[in-house]
Amino acid sequence: MKINCIKILPKSPWRTPWQADTLGGALCTTCVRCLGVDVLRERLIDPMRAGEPPFVLSDAFPGDLMPIPLALRLQDLPAGMDPAVLQRAKWLHLLDFHALCRGRAPAIESFVGDPQLQTASRHNTLSRESVGVLEDGGFFSRSGFTLPDEMKTLSLYFRSVDKKATEFLLDLLFELSLIGFGADIATGYGQFEISGDPVDAKELDAKIKGANAVVSLSTFQPSATDPIKGCWESFAKFGKLGPGLGVSDVRKNTMTMFRPGACFAAAACPSFLGHAISMDALLGADRSSELRSRNIEIIQPAFGLVVPALVDASVLQ
Repeated sequence: MKINCIKILPKSPWRTPWQADTLGGALCTTCVRCLGVDVLRERLIDPMRAGEPPFVLSDAFPGDLMPIPLALRLQDLPAGMDPAVLQRAKWLHLLDFHALCRGRAPAIESFVGDPQLQTASRHNTLSRESVGVLEDGGFFSRSGFTLPDEMKTLSLYFRSVDKKATEFLLDLLFELSLIGFGADIATGYGQFEISGDPVDAKELDAKIKGANAVVSLSTFQPSATDPIKGCWESFAKFGKLGPGLGVSDVRKNTMTMFRPGACFAAAACPSFLGHAISMDALLGADRSSELRSRNIEIIQPAFGLVVPALVDASVLQ
């Protein structure tokens, strides 16, 4: 599974973070909408449940930036570097990320703050009894995120098992772009286009002398067989079900996820870490049983795209 990169061109602010598992779920919803339940099961759900996903996604990163490997935050910094600079930073430039994965100490100018800009727009709720806006609570705001003017695209990395799987992924991304990604697409948020064809990102997979770890580029959840020595930042995710399932409670159970930049000790770099979270884990037995009675099966694709790295072994204990 070689690694490729595709550019996403946002056409509006977005409200939902471009996280790998959320995007993967949106592609599953797109698949069933466009191609039907049988195709969804055959090409996505069944392979993912078997631990053989046809493709694995990264989060979508601003411009050509990459997440800072967490191991760097825990190891000794070069002499003269202010630790506060690293703590405030969120990203590395792509070439600096390559160098860091090869064990080279970063320069202070390597670190970048968050370029994503928060925006707000005003909306209104129309009264059913008049042509005007409701007097109480009629106006409300929605916050979203955009990129600065000098940064036009997001970078999405992926691995696919073969050319057919790549074409399938691109078809689903295109169909998703016609609708939009994430929350409030009905009011114009989450609109995007695919900018150009995928390009080979083989530098991320280059053999690294002495590589002893992998770095995740995805929001993901480890599987029971994944490496346990490493360093990571976890967070609680409060997900919701996609539309069209006919359930009154769309909330998923709270999931513990790992952020991009997680590092794990590994003698060799696998194609991915993580697993597909089952419907029982997402919803509980009762709601899962009700959906299965209607021949509905859902998963959360919580796979992590990883790349090889050479890091200080002392922080991977």
